[in-house]
Amino acid sequence: MSDALNRLEAVGIAPPGSEPESVVLLRRVSQLLAERPGSRSALVKLLSLLEEYFGSPMTVFEVEPAFARLRLAVPWRADEFVDYVGLKVDAPREEVFARVRGTELTLFRLNEHLLIGVRDLDRLGSQDDELLQRVGAAVRVACETYRQTRLGRWLNRRVRANQRLLDGLVNIGDAAIPWQVIAREARVLTGAHSALALEVTTNATRVAAAIGETLRRPGDVIDRTAGLLAWVTSHQEAVLIGSLADRAGMPAAALAAVRGETDNDSAVVAPIFDHTATLVALVAVFSPTPYRFTLDDLETVGELARFAGAIVAQRQTLNFVAPGHARAGLAAEVLDLMLDGVAVVDDNQEIALHNRAFAQLHGGSHRQSLRGTKASDLEGEHLRDVGEHGALVEEERRRLDGSIFLAESYRRRFVDPVSGTAGTLIAIRDIHERALERQRVRQLAHVDPLTGLNNRAGFFDLAAEHFKSVEDGPVGLLFIDVDGLKVVNDQFGHVAGDRVLVEVASRIRKSMRPFDVIGRIGGDEFAVLVIGQDSLRVIRQVAERLSAAIAFNPVTIGTVELRITAAVGIATGTTSTFDLDQLMSIADSAMYQDKFSRRRPDLLHLHRGTRDAVEIELGPDLVRVLRGDERGGSLILRFQPIFGAESRAVTAVEALVRWQHPTEGLLLPGRFLSLALQYRLMDQLDAFVRAEAIARFARWRAAGLGLSMRLSINLSGVNAAEGRTVRDFCQLAERLGVPPSMVMIELTETELSDLLIDRIAKIMRRLKREGFLIALDDFGVGTSSFRHLQIMPVDIVKIDRQFVKDLGSGGDRGLVAGLTALAGELGISVVAEGVGDQACLDTLIELGVPEVQGFHLARPLREAALLKLLGNEGTTRLG
Repeated sequence: MSDALNRLEAVGIAPPGSEPESVVLLRRVSQLLAERPGSRSALVKLLSLLEEYFGSPMTVFEVEPAFARLRLAVPWRADEFVDYVGLKVDAPREEVFARVRGTELTLFRLNEHLLIGVRDLDRLGSQDDELLQRVGAAVRVACETYRQTRLGRWLNRRVRANQRLLDGLVNIGDAAIPWQVIAREARVLTGAHSALALEVTTNATRVAAAIGETLRRPGDVIDRTAGLLAWVTSHQEAVLIGSLADRAGMPAAALAAVRGETDNDSAVVAPIFDHTATLVALVAVFSPTPYRFTLDDLETVGELARFAGAIVAQRQTLNFVAPGHARAGLAAEVLDLMLDGVAVVDDNQEIALHNRAFAQLHGGSHRQSLRGTKASDLEGEHLRDVGEHGALVEEERRRLDGSIFLAESYRRRFVDPVSGTAGTLIAIRDIHERALERQRVRQLAHVDPLTGLNNRAGFFDLAAEHFKSVEDGPVGLLFIDVDGLKVVNDQFGHVAGDRVLVEVASRIRKSMRPFDVIGRIGGDEFAVLVIGQDSLRVIRQVAERLSAAIAFNPVTIGTVELRITAAVGIATGTTSTFDLDQLMSIADSAMYQDKFSRRRPDLLHLHRGTRDAVEIELGPDLVRVLRGDERGGSLILRFQPIFGAESRAVTAVEALVRWQHPTEGLLLPGRFLSLALQYRLMDQLDAFVRAEAIARFARWRAAGLGLSMRLSINLSGVNAAEGRTVRDFCQLAERLGVPPSMVMIELTETELSDLLIDRIAKIMRRLKREGFLIALDDFGVGTSSFRHLQIMPVDIVKIDRQFVKDLGSGGDRGLVAGLTALAGELGISVVAEGVGDQACLDTLIELGVPEVQGFHLARPLREAALLKLLGNEGTTRLG
């Protein structure tokens, strides 16, 4: 689909009905995914778009492995789907759709853990089923990238939390345990409703800190002889509680204790032990939302509990160690409990203290000491410019063996107020897995999952990189549109259509060089950026080779062989004189010219001259005129008579469309039909001509004019394959009182695709049964003229003007005579087009051609001039 149409729809002026709603949906989904795939707004817009299309509320659930129950994965429609949170997921993993028993909820599986939940979905047809599967991939990518973005923010919060907790370890002069900080960090990191830190004594538990909406206050005493504490004391492990309403798999004593603490539905509680493994405290988080917490939250709270235990152990040890005595050794023992790498660098830039994780992250054993090692020996080169202190940074760090790993680090200057020791505190975390996940998400967002090529976003990103890297280099852009894919989807299903696309992608890839940029930028559209070819002739040869490769062999689907063809448009230039959008616009227009011509003696190339710029800019005006907006001008009809060759009587009249443009003047179809195809406006254009011509024809007949005269209406090839065309013609003829036998529907032979011909023939047979006449225009030009006569219910053929125009001066009489004789044998009438002089007319009469049309007899006329030709009394009666 062209960029121009994308821009029109983006500002809300796309013509209604210009393309199927499902196509619009898929394109808008692709646009949203390409814009900001990791943002909450993009995910909300995507879900809103799907709700509007399917007419049902929907959200995204995830299945928490700890419970195998539903929980909301994204903040969308939480109130409307709260009743479904906690439902057991019984459907097997391979089942795509499942209706939850006893509810109005339908689940659509995205992957092992993510599902789309749709409420009140009464019916899901096969097409909607398939469409939901296709957009499901986009929802999965949007959800995963959104969750990845949230994970990044969470990791930043986690590092900042570790920094604050490290203050409790480094500032050992402060004997107070920072319970308020521990409770606050637990709530922030888990997203809990409330959090408690509780100190445990021999006979009771005292609330040390209370954060969030909780009835508990610091100093409150809780009995420790029963309930949760008794359970934690005996088991000495943390507990994850999904919901108080569902006790399956949960320790009853723990549930009872939590119920005594709060009315919340879900909780995580972790024990805190001192250096003698004695239970000394608890950290607990609560939420009113059932199944709010996950195994990740359990791990997070558990790590905070270990951190708090380290601080408790440090404070206990300080009671027995004189100030300043063996402080470094003490800190090392405490820091060994952390999973992040932590080190203290002295003013000589040497490592004075580190924990086990720091050594292991840098390739050492857990017992290996890095004390005395220069800190710079473990840093990447680029970090030297960052400075010692500041925000969280990503850096490449160096292991002892010289290998590199990606880490997230933070540096902060500190001074021990007791000993006066100064230095730099470094905390690092290995983010290799996160980087891989980021790369995977980027691949999902930039690679087409069906063909493996770049998708639209990926193609434009890579192409833009090339334009930036080459100052004034030659470049060629090929825009490829696969013919007839909609018909393949309609007749054989989308699986067959996908098979065709995969095969076309494979043939494009094999035809191009490895460094050319290839992308699938739309449903049936591909683009190739040809790099390093400075000759137009070479670019044309590349395009011809590509077009031939696509059509070389048929694609076999079951017992059916489909011959695949494609229209190819070319744009060439240099990176200094054209930008990517300009090249794409030119190649797009060239492709539609190629598709429209259907003759294709060679591939069409457009230079960006004044005329071409005007043609491209006419697109929005064509949209306006078809919507009745006077700023686009007006569409008008002209009528060219068809005469009996010998009688010179008017036997038929052909309705021809013209566009009266406000600045360009009167435009013939050659100036705007290709734009109508490009902008997907042929439906509206055909509908205008059909309605206006039949209405005029009905007026003439009501006035007693042309009662034996036929009306000829041109029908585009794209609409000739649509079943609604039959309904539209029949309804118009019946409403206006025009006999179908007086209406002749003209098809241009060069517009008939071999892939569409069977479907077009079926539609034409339906029109024939309703009484309409079928004519084949430009007969003899197409490569399958005689096959068309065999399978199409043709009443009339119109011999193309290129065979007629030179008959009076020695043209090929034999060809016209043969075509006329063939049509006569088949019971088909003949009209000769392009009669330019009397000698030509005389020859046609001699050859037995019954009807003729051309400028020698009459040019396309205004309605008044046609009525005058038919008889002045008709004009008077019409008023």
